[in-house]
Formats: sequence, C-alpha cells, structure tokens
Amino acid sequence: MSSVQPRRGDTLRVALIGAGMISEHHLIAWSRLGKRAQVVAVADPERGKALKRAQTFGIPKIYTDVSSLLAEERLDAVDIASPRETHAENVELAAAHGVDILCQKPLAPTLAQAQALVNSVGARVRLMVHENWRFRPWYRQIKSWLDEGLIGEPLLANMRMYSSGLLPDERGLRPDLERQPFMAQENRLLIAEVLIHHIDVLRWLTGPLRVVGARASRTIDVVKGETMASIFMETADAIPVVVSGMMAAAGFPPRSFDRFELIGAGGSAVLDKTSLTYFGSKREDLTFDFAQSYQMSFDETIRHFVDCLQTGERFETGALDNLETLRLVEHAYWAAGLRE
Repeated sequence: MSSVQPRRGDTLRVALIGAGMISEHHLIAWSRLGKRAQVVAVADPERGKALKRAQTFGIPKIYTDVSSLLAEERLDAVDIASPRETHAENVELAAAHGVDILCQKPLAPTLAQAQALVNSVGARVRLMVHENWRFRPWYRQIKSWLDEGLIGEPLLANMRMYSSGLLPDERGLRPDLERQPFMAQENRLLIAEVLIHHIDVLRWLTGPLRVVGARASRTIDVVKGETMASIFMETADAIPVVVSGMMAAAGFPPRSFDRFELIGAGGSAVLDKTSLTYFGSKREDLTFDFAQSYQMSFDETIRHFVDCLQTGERFETGALDNLETLRLVEHAYWAAGLRE
C-alpha cells in the first residue's frame, strides 16, 4: 500500500512502543536479526516498564512519550505493542514522521476506526499488522499441505480453543488476569482479543469468508466482555467454517491450545494442541514444542516485516488484509447481538 523505496543495505533503526507483557517476545525476535536491525529506543508511559526492557535487551534510550521519541530519534521503523486503544494514535504519529510501522493486532478497536486509519495513512509509509498466529509452525505446515494439493478442496473446517484462564487456580488467582490485567475491563474480549487470531488463520487457509451466525455471552462476572463464543462462517462455495472458544472452561488448562480439523477432498489435517497429523495419500505425524513455537511465531512475523522493508515485497499481513479479518470480527459481534 506504499510506493516507498526498499530499505536496502543499512541496519534498520527501530523503536518499540509499549513495554508490556507481550513486548518481551517482540524484543527477543528483534534481537535475533543481528545486524539487519537494531532497537535503539523503547517508549512506555510507565517509565519503569520501559527501563526494565531497555536494561534487559541493552536498548540505549527510553521515553515515556511517543511524540518525543519520534521527534528526537532518527528511525526507520516502529514496532507498536501498546494497548489496542492507543494503536491508531501511535500509527498516526509514526506516519506523520515518515516512519514505517509494524502494529500489534488489531489496528484499532473497531472496524470503522481501522478503516479510517488506513485511509488516513494511505501510501505515506508502509504499514503491517503483527498477526503472528498464522506464522505458528503448525499452521504454516497445514498451508504447505494445501498448496501441495495434499488436502484438496476444503470441505469442512472446525477450530476451537477452551481454557480455564479466567477461573481461579489453586492459589485463588486467575491466570489470564495475572498475565494481562487489561482483560478485565475490555467490553469486547474473547472474539476481539483471542478468536481474532483464529478467524485470521481460517480466512488465510480457506479463502474469503462471511459470517452466517454467531452466539456469545459473558459466563463469569469478573470481566466486562464475553467469555464464550461460537461463530459460524462459510466460504464463497458455502463450505462451513466454524470457530468456538471459552475462557472459563473447567477442566481445561489455563493456557489455551487450539484444536483444529480441516477436512478436504484429498485428505485431512488434525491439530490437537501441539500434535499435527495429516491423513490422506500417506500419514504424517508432527509434534511441536509449544514454548519454542510460540516465540518462533514472533520471530517469523518480525523477520517477514524486515524482509519486506528491505526488498519492497508485499506484507502478508498488510493493513488491507487485516481489515478483512476485522470485518469478520465486527460481523460476529453483530450476529451475536453484541453491538457497541
């Protein structure tokens, strides 16, 4: 979406905006790029958070104000990992300074806000959304099987994630809120914060989708948003694609693992946590290490961003692509009767 020339040769000067929980994974990924990129500053309104990240990763400068960061540093790109309600403002500030942008999903809290942001940024800079779920190795493998024709034309896709993360553990703590306290105050929770990843993967694997129906509800009163949802979608050929989730499911682990079945005319792919099996002309069984694969998805997302900046190639998860995911999220809320 930009005519900016490729940034070849020189080490990219990058700043991280937002020093919360997820920023550690971003910084590990940046550190693995060697001389291709250097994080020269980190900004967060809580100085202590910025200082902690700077000290851990050897980052020379910290800021508590994004405007000051952009005014004082000579940057090629920013990595925005701040809360989603700040994304639009931070993207606008970076674009005004001609700095290319990697922004944590979603671009904005609502589809309308994201569309307005994309229109405003236009072709001034390059803008990619950090949607790392589709960079998880098991989904890359499924995509490879699809591209090789081993699965054939999809006939049914079913994805679900259940966790007990919002239920008290043996210490009386709620793991999801310990890791990400902001979840308690989000009016849009499960679909907008978690299932958005699954929706993005599904449309990437199966092609354009539309929402046929949805149900969602809040099953516990310690959060404002929905904690249970099922979304029924279909492809252009009326192939059913379903995603379901629950964040307060007794008996399930506090960290969610995906279960996914993709049934095609030539074979099937079944993901159960970190075990992936292909059934068809042959059987193939793969097992992944979750912690390693989780970080790998950040590594590959950020590597892709840098690759595209340096070659001029199109982002896989560019802003226009992400709008299609946000459109499905918005339609799911409408279909479930949860409208802001």
